[in-house]
Amino acid sequence: LICARLFLKPLLDALLGLPPEAPPPLARLAASMPANDGRQDYVRAELARDEEGRLSTRPFPRQDSSMLRTLAEAGALIIRPPHAPAAPSGTLVPVLPIDF
Repeated sequence: LICARLFLKPLLDALLGLPPEAPPPLARLAASMPANDGRQDYVRAELARDEEGRLSTRPFPRQDSSMLRTLAEAGALIIRPPHAPAAPSGTLVPVLPIDF
């Protein structure tokens, strides 16, 4: 499902003549994240807006690909580039909103 969101949706949008997606918005982390390994990760997370309309995101603690419940409950994917350093709570990170 993640790969479909990353690759299939932009392809279908292009085939339908829709404009490309805007760059991913930034959201403030509501929990810290460890450093990333050598590949880009898309971390399932909750997504919310505060009373002023700012986005915040909280990664789910377990990210195993077999955990469909966290995917179903996710509102966004936090984009973690390869070798990203640890990110403390409050850090702005790019997110890819999802709406499966």
